[in-house]
Amino acid sequence: MPHLDQRRAELLRRRLTGEDFTTIASELNYPDAAAAAADFTQALTDAEPLEPAVRHEADQQSLDELQHAIWDAATAGDLDAIATTLAIFDSRSRLTDLAAPARREAAAGPIDSAAVTNAELDELLALIEDPPI
Repeated sequence: MPHLDQRRAELLRRRLTGEDFTTIASELNYPDAAAAAADFTQALTDAEPLEPAVRHEADQQSLDELQHAIWDAATAGDLDAIATTLAIFDSRSRLTDLAAPARREAAAGPIDSAAVTNAELDELLALIEDPPI
């Protein structure tokens, strides 16, 4: 069995290249896939922060694997699998910023406060229900 640090490095390398936890667990002598996944999570926590693109890719692959594991059950009508699939979709949306609210641009450009006339200021203040005193 490789040294713990070497095993963990191999775990990270294999997982980040898309290998599943079951295969990794078998080949690196983890008790099961859950133990390999837990060590993967701990390795990410203990390691220097990954570049955002690398972490993003690892997260995407994990979501892909989870979705693949329950897809048949979800499409067969298993309500728990459907709920889990929807939760995975939600996670993927947040990860890819698809769930972010649309940004709205202001209709007018920025206001140059030095160029605002008294008439324009009065008009703006009229739009406010309780203008400041």
